[in-house]
Formats: sequence, C-alpha cells, structure tokens
Amino acid sequence: MQINILNVFFLLPFVHILLFLNVHAAPPNGSFYWTDREILCTNYDINRTRCVLNHPQLGPEQNPECFDEVDENGAKLKTYCALGCEESLEAQLVKKIPSNSPSCVQHYTYNLERKRQDWFLWRNGTCLDSSIRFHLICGTPTNPKVFYRENEQLFLYEDAEN
Repeated sequence: MQINILNVFFLLPFVHILLFLNVHAAPPNGSFYWTDREILCTNYDINRTRCVLNHPQLGPEQNPECFDEVDENGAKLKTYCALGCEESLEAQLVKKIPSNSPSCVQHYTYNLERKRQDWFLWRNGTCLDSSIRFHLICGTPTNPKVFYRENEQLFLYEDAEN
C-alpha cells in the first residue's frame, strides 16, 4: 500500500484545525447538580415485577408511577416507571446490576425517556421478566440566585451587625 505524500500534506492542516477546535472549545454555560437514584425491579412471576425507587430525599417508593404501554390488541409493549427527576434537564444511566444480564440490553429492552415532565425508565421484552437494579443520575441546573435566597445564613459574616 502506497501513501501519497501530497495527500498527507493536504490533510495535515485540517487535522490541526479539528484538534484546535476540540481542545479549545468553550465549556457549556451553567453547571449541573447531580443526584443519585436507584431503581430495583424484582420479578416474582411471568409478567409480575415490582419496582422500588430509592430517592435520596424521599426514601423508597413502591412502583413509582409505573404504567404499561399497550398496543391496540392489549399486548404489553413497555412498562414505564418514574424516576422523580421532574426538574432535571438530563438523566443518565450509570450502571445496571448485574452488569452482564443478557436479558436487559440498553436501547433494546430498557432505556430512559422524558414523558409527562419527568424522566422514566422503560423496560420491555425479556427485561420485564428479570430482577435487575439500575443506578441513575439526574442533572438539575443550579441557579445561584435561588441558592443564595434559600441559604442566606451561609453568606452572613460573623462580625456583621444586624
């Protein structure tokens, strides 16, 4: 295989431009406050699964707003469960436990979806009949003005007079 030296010199400036744009890209505006969630789904029988959402502030919640999506014949397509990330702009799956579960494959038998002003975990097919746990995070933009207004005592000086 021969490499034409002219082609290499022709492509070199484009490679440098791409590297420069990638390295010197501006960071996204704002910041995110991430909160953890864990949802544990336990299978008891065929088509009988119960899920528990472990919310950091609210504690465990049994079958958190879970509902089934069915087709026109009444066959179950997907089961959705809310994650309690109502104000979040983003939600991400961090990991599934066990990680080697062949019945739950992301994008095919489970994923996250924004619905009804919340984020939902949906499962279908073989993943519905599996006992599995998902670790998730929800990203909420922080607003410094709101944080200051709600936490004024953190910004008071000890030597300040009222």
